[in-house]
Amino acid sequence: MSKRVGIGVVGCGSIGIRGALDHFILDDVQDQVRLAACCDPAPGRAAAAEKYGVAKSYESEDELFADPDVDMVIICSPIGLHYDQGVKAIAAGKHIHFNKTMTVTSGEALDLIARAQAKGVHLVASPGQMLRPTNQKIREIVRGGGLGKLSWAVAGA
Repeated sequence: MSKRVGIGVVGCGSIGIRGALDHFILDDVQDQVRLAACCDPAPGRAAAAEKYGVAKSYESEDELFADPDVDMVIICSPIGLHYDQGVKAIAAGKHIHFNKTMTVTSGEALDLIARAQAKGVHLVASPGQMLRPTNQKIREIVRGGGLGKLSWAVAGA
């Protein structure tokens, strides 16, 4: 059996629970991953993750990023924190899954991508909406000028 990936969950609120912890306690992933640690700055919130079998809990992401048992992190914090947390996780050599949008600007996202490439770590953001053929076609139409010059748009899913 290969080494199980140690996962660290950043943020133990509703997204951390629904987007990470609920999934990694399922039987079909136990041979591949283990919940190594979680963190949340709200006192007691990370410790509440004990019911998910998380090995360690912290009140600081810095402690989680320094944990040698954490191979990758799932960032489930508010989106405005993702960039700074991503910079720290990359510097610590952790692979990252951003639950929700990766950053609030494309410049921040491009910076994280460059940092990750230089450090040899992988980044994944979800949901992977742009992998959907419909969204790829819409992007092609917009980029090709098929809608004219856009000055404002709103979308929902």
